[in-house]
Amino acid sequence: IKDNNHFELPEEKLRHDLLVALLNEILFSQAGTFYANLFEEGLVSPSFSVGYSCDNDQFAFTCISGESKDPEAVYSRLMEYLDEVKKNGLSEEDFERCRRVMYADEIAQGDAIMEKCAEWGIDVLIHYSFPRHMAMELIVGRHELMKQNADALGIELVDVTAPDPTAEAGLSASQQFILEDVPQQMAKYEGKKVAFFTTNCGMQPSLQAACLDEPNAYYPQPCCPSPYHAFPATLGLELEIGGDDEAALKQIAAKLAEHDAVGRYSTWATPVAMSIIELGVDYAKAYIDGEITSRNDAAALDALMQAKVPGAVMNTYTDANGTNFDNYYTVLLAPVDFNDYLG
Repeated sequence: IKDNNHFELPEEKLRHDLLVALLNEILFSQAGTFYANLFEEGLVSPSFSVGYSCDNDQFAFTCISGESKDPEAVYSRLMEYLDEVKKNGLSEEDFERCRRVMYADEIAQGDAIMEKCAEWGIDVLIHYSFPRHMAMELIVGRHELMKQNADALGIELVDVTAPDPTAEAGLSASQQFILEDVPQQMAKYEGKKVAFFTTNCGMQPSLQAACLDEPNAYYPQPCCPSPYHAFPATLGLELEIGGDDEAALKQIAAKLAEHDAVGRYSTWATPVAMSIIELGVDYAKAYIDGEITSRNDAAALDALMQAKVPGAVMNTYTDANGTNFDNYYTVLLAPVDFNDYLG
């Protein structure tokens, strides 16, 4: 579905992106009536998904995808559904459901990453990103906090522009850039401890691999910290997502030890996205059973999170304009020391 809106300022684009993401969640969420009805009738499978892209300078689009034995029937129902929404408006119940947001605290990672660097005695931090990412509010907020901390700690923060994985050359060009640039940075800062961070998920395996056998190269965390983010591919491990996190961390530590890299890598002890999903289910069950009476009980939410991940820090989100959202929760976990998982 083409969107002809065009925005010059990154802030306008981000706002529109968030609004459309919310709209798509209201209309097409797997917790909503449209998907539920089609699924119960056997017209769609759990692969049904909706995505929005506004990266193109000329136009944006929403893409609805999935598998169906009768795609024409799905298309017909979609058109009927959108006509009905245009006529009657959005469901207030669906809107209230979609207003509850939980997300990893990307901005506060700017503190956590730099604290880890200080613990390691880092001299230089190389920050890999590209213009598209550096127009996103959360990534920019994290970067600004990293800069402030770097200045306070006497760490030199160096911004390096990498190829955008969505550009014509694709992800392979971005990964190759990382593999070639890390050794060059190590040569440039010979004798110094250098930490590396990239804002892109697809670059994580290359960055982990490039740092592995460089004695002075450090890797504070993936962009989406988790034991399962790139580590299995980098280290040749078969880790089951949703399995035993501690067992996964022990396997990672053992492999890092083979490269004398245990004290040069870190991540979070559990994938926060999985914890958020489990927390959401537990909260919904408690609300249905009458154990929680509010749809937005911050204290109850925090208690459930602490039961799952002791020590997790939960806050409400405040945007760049200083506006606080009491329905938008952010979660921050502590970085691990892989030495604790050896033996």
